[in-house]
Amino acid sequence: MVKNYEKYRDIPGITTIGICMSTTATVKTMAQQVERFSIKPFANMLDAGGATMAAYGVPKNSATWLILIDGEGKIAYNDAGMGWRWTGGPNTGKTVFETQLEESFKKSKHLLSGVSVPAKMATAAHYYDLQQFELLDRELAKADAKDTPQDVKDFAGLLRGKVTEHRKLRAEQIQKLAESNPVQAHRDATAFVDAYPKAPETSAIKTLAGKLMVHAKVRRELQAESAYQLTMVPEMKKVTNTKAFNDRIQPMLEGYLKTFADTQFAEVVKNAVEAHRLALSKF
Repeated sequence: MVKNYEKYRDIPGITTIGICMSTTATVKTMAQQVERFSIKPFANMLDAGGATMAAYGVPKNSATWLILIDGEGKIAYNDAGMGWRWTGGPNTGKTVFETQLEESFKKSKHLLSGVSVPAKMATAAHYYDLQQFELLDRELAKADAKDTPQDVKDFAGLLRGKVTEHRKLRAEQIQKLAESNPVQAHRDATAFVDAYPKAPETSAIKTLAGKLMVHAKVRRELQAESAYQLTMVPEMKKVTNTKAFNDRIQPMLEGYLKTFADTQFAEVVKNAVEAHRLALSKF
């Protein structure tokens, strides 16, 4: 993934996202891995429950998987990233991923399509493609210098406007969602606060998240998540073979489900435990 990022990073319109599928990972341990293996500056997200993995058809026992979503939102490539190459025709020698990526360029309109990017703002444009707003803000701050050319200032203003527009829209969506789906609204509100800690809308969204925490359904989901992290995850980390899994983890799962079967998170836990079982079965 990092190799592909480095290879294509200078091409406009590519967003790279790393997804951690470890069933025993937390945001904290994922962040440690990101630093240790330098899996950046692109975004990385945690998918411990396997929802994203399932959505894109990634096998539960896979170590790594490469997926390309084209400009139409369709899956253009979905494979283990083993580097399958064309052995004949005009694409001889190229990987299938490369050709699918090139095809997606032809029919894609990216976030800054039609916008002239000043050379001094190339890094800012790249961070905008990656949706890495904290890094983007640092680059845009360079345009505030008195001697900054007007085209650079205009471009910085354009990006700031686009980010502000998206942020305001997202905040409105979360506030509306709170009425119909408080559980998802709480999750989205928490993610919003993490993504935009200093934004004008953050205070209101943070207050909303606090109010939602006392909602019965939200409180129940948080209890289910906490119970999984505190009781099952530590034991899952200790288990190294299928026999130990059957003896220790399976009974724990059954007990957990008796208590939290009424929660959405219970389904996440079932997927996570099954993925862990499949991973152990390879050894």
